[in-house]
Amino acid sequence: LSIVFITGVWYNFTKGRDTLATLEIPIEYMNRDPDMEILDASVNAVSLDLSGSGALIKSIRSDQVQVRLDLSKAVAGNNSFTITRENISLPPGIVLKNVYPSVVNVDLDVIIKKKVPVQVDWVGKLPEHLILVESNIDPKYVEILGGERILINIVTIYTEKVPLDKLGAEGNITAKLALQPASLKIATGSKDKIAIKYKTEQRNSAYWKDAQGKENTFK
Repeated sequence: LSIVFITGVWYNFTKGRDTLATLEIPIEYMNRDPDMEILDASVNAVSLDLSGSGALIKSIRSDQVQVRLDLSKAVAGNNSFTITRENISLPPGIVLKNVYPSVVNVDLDVIIKKKVPVQVDWVGKLPEHLILVESNIDPKYVEILGGERILINIVTIYTEKVPLDKLGAEGNITAKLALQPASLKIATGSKDKIAIKYKTEQRNSAYWKDAQGKENTFK
């Protein structure tokens, strides 16, 4: 009877210590080379299975737990990291049981600067009686910063959409640059807004120039 009683007490005691909880914790990236940027990651957070006493598990908060990955040895391209106990900071008395996913893939690229021409993204239509005869922009070129593999495929950058039906006889308007993807940035010294000077005329001439300066025949 004594053995059964002691076993029951010990079972209840250890059962209280085996309380489990699962927290989803965002990944923090440390020591990234300032000349590189993160293009993509397979996940932005991991799920941690934790155990400890019932009182500790009930009181634990997500801001008490950190998951950090060291990018000091990462290279341009795809990098694979295995999350171990060394990457995780836990409060005293909390034990890590499992991590999911345990492997994180991080894609990095070297940041470069590129000078590209600017084009106005005209949308809509002018009134039937008007034609756009002049469209000048300032500046005509801007320098942008971004990943080398992204910028190699970018040959021009557009403004935000500019509606044609809002134009009058002539005037000056400004439009922001539309940076796609969002990881692109305007280089220091370049403008993020484009000044557009335009002029329209009545459709009474044989020729006119479109928004890109190409001559067209009016029919």
